[in-house]
Amino acid sequence: MNTSNEPLSVRFARVYGSPGEAPRVLGLLRAFWPLLVICFFTGYLLRAWFPRPQLGVSAVGVLFFLVAVAAAILLAWGDKRLGNFLKGAKGEEWVAHELAFLSSEYTVFNGLRLGGGKQNFDHIIVGPAGVFVVETKNWKGSVEFHDGKLFAGGKEPSRPPLKQVKAAAAELVAFIDDAGCGDLPIHSVLCFLGTKLPQEIMNVNGVVVCAGTRLVEVLQETFADPVSMGLREQVVHELRKVIE
Repeated sequence: MNTSNEPLSVRFARVYGSPGEAPRVLGLLRAFWPLLVICFFTGYLLRAWFPRPQLGVSAVGVLFFLVAVAAAILLAWGDKRLGNFLKGAKGEEWVAHELAFLSSEYTVFNGLRLGGGKQNFDHIIVGPAGVFVVETKNWKGSVEFHDGKLFAGGKEPSRPPLKQVKAAAAELVAFIDDAGCGDLPIHSVLCFLGTKLPQEIMNVNGVVVCAGTRLVEVLQETFADPVSMGLREQVVHELRKVIE
């Protein structure tokens, strides 16, 4: 069949949302909120000196110097943290680009947050095999897995990604149940970019862990009983309502 004249909306996946938006916004807030404290303390010093000085000139000078040093340290610290968040945002954008070329059987939601929910979903993909919750990590170096736990640089991260994606999947299951969409498979996927993995596709404690280059292959996995088009469209409809 000649599809050269078909619109892209028919040939490729439907895509909703903006990838990387949450890391950018949260990154700015989390990286530079200490500067608000610095600004508040600077205002206090100015008020203490003008118009009726409550502090001597030397005391104000010393305090202003300490404030400047603290501000410089916090700016450097915040810039490093912001860089990590922006790196994560770029990873989400790369994955979203790859997902956009899935076939028209798929619907992709990027950067979604369910109403009243706690989780920021990097990607939710609705397809023939069910619903996939994909958490993207753009990490350097290598990761290892022991006893169902992830270790990076020999240490377990403060926010374990396996728990993170499982919590997101649980929240989505509750959302779909409340919407009355019925029972359908929910798959948790942890996708790594630029990270050395023991295997490019593996199952760790119920979570599919894969390299970014193998993500589409994971999503296209075939099952004996694919989810009906009607049920998939019902889920898509409920997720679109969140955006709208």
